[in-house]
Amino acid sequence: MLRLRQSRLVKICAFGLLLGTIYGLFSPWKIIIEIRSASAPPDIIPDPTPDIVIQDDITIETPEEFVVIDDIKQNFGPLEESFQKLVREPPKPPKRSRDESIKLIYDSKSPDDWLDLVEGHDGHGLMALTKATQRYIYQKQNPSGCDGQKFLVLNKFPGDDAFGLGAIVQRISDYLSIAIQTNSILLYSEDSSPGEHFIQDPSDGGDESCGRSFDCIFQKLSKCKSKSQKGMGSKAQSVFDMPGHDTTTVVDAEAYLQKHGTQVPPVFEAALRSIQPDITSEMLKYWWRAQAAAFIMRLNKKASARMKELRLGTDTKQLGIQWDVDGQPQDVDFPFPMPEGTISMHVRHGDKGSEMRLVPFNDYVVRAEKFTAENPLGSWKRAFLSTEDPNVIEQMKSMARLTPFSYSGSNARWTWYWSGIPRLNTSPETQLREFGNRTDLTIKWLLQLVMAIECDVFVGTRGSGWNRLIDSLRCVWLPSCKQPFLEVGFETDWAGYGP
Repeated sequence: MLRLRQSRLVKICAFGLLLGTIYGLFSPWKIIIEIRSASAPPDIIPDPTPDIVIQDDITIETPEEFVVIDDIKQNFGPLEESFQKLVREPPKPPKRSRDESIKLIYDSKSPDDWLDLVEGHDGHGLMALTKATQRYIYQKQNPSGCDGQKFLVLNKFPGDDAFGLGAIVQRISDYLSIAIQTNSILLYSEDSSPGEHFIQDPSDGGDESCGRSFDCIFQKLSKCKSKSQKGMGSKAQSVFDMPGHDTTTVVDAEAYLQKHGTQVPPVFEAALRSIQPDITSEMLKYWWRAQAAAFIMRLNKKASARMKELRLGTDTKQLGIQWDVDGQPQDVDFPFPMPEGTISMHVRHGDKGSEMRLVPFNDYVVRAEKFTAENPLGSWKRAFLSTEDPNVIEQMKSMARLTPFSYSGSNARWTWYWSGIPRLNTSPETQLREFGNRTDLTIKWLLQLVMAIECDVFVGTRGSGWNRLIDSLRCVWLPSCKQPFLEVGFETDWAGYGP
């Protein structure tokens, strides 16, 4: 009998080992990893400029007036010492309520308004070191005087118009890191700026005062200016403009980041490791890109005012639907701000299927309904839906509920909110060409982003750059970092993007 049991146990173990081997070879996760390794997805980062390549076995050809450099180290000074003191200070109580903080996003006009917004939050709801980090970045980019400063001027990325806003901002964050590490000030080229396809050309009705740079919708990166912002052409991706130097230094970002092994400025990494010594490199990178995105994307006065008009229903309808006790649909008003407990769902479809599995809308709803059933005292079936796919909006209009949680959940049927913006299930660039003024459409998209972070629960997949922006900004612009994010893709989709 004992031998028989041992024989059965051996067979079971062998069968289990066989199944494990098969799963390891053919699991969806392994396939996804191999696909990602084989080709960098378009929404991650634009490829480095083909004109500047760092290898040991070839000669680099560059314009005569340029010098290539990738070995510059950050020097710590008084500002870094001030940052280190600031991060050791105990948290301060919040200045304002949740609703007041949300409304302040739409009313922010200046860099000081944005600093006041962040510093007025409850620090326990933010990412680690957020208040000190945002002030440090601002001070680094805006010294007391601009004379004698060193500048890092950033040109348009190769193939820029093929990338979404999340990918462009992520790439800019790498250059902001290099600027901090090299005691430089990051600026955009005035001739050809990153993300210019999101901005209407001045020759076609755009704003001449800002050209086609992100300065048209975001706060300026710096109050300072550099002579190198003009005349860069397409010779280099980015250049250093250093006082007292007649030549311009070409910066190879890929070589720099690869050589130094991190996108995170050392002053931040040291502070984070003092809090959590075993913090992973992926988490350091994700933290930095969230902080950088929050700084880069601070809305300027004009964009904030336009966004507030749209949020309150001017030019763009804000819509709502719910079902009564008899199961009949009826229109409802769109509240401002979103009520507490509202769930954000951003369904990324469009051209994203070329690099990741498109998650069906039903999966989002099932995940959210499971959460409301597990947390009936603190949540409602009430959601804001954003997507580029008009079919998802049509599905939503007939979706009172999916699962029979009438008694186990907080309420029986969904209330849905959405914006009546133009939608086309394709790439961002195709939509920008199709729907008129590029700047205004970009602001409408940014409104979807801000309305998403007005919510308190987030359903999405971080395989999408837009969902990563939602995840980032909720942790800086609002103190919602401890609120649930319900992943409908792979749990580690926040990791592994970019170099």
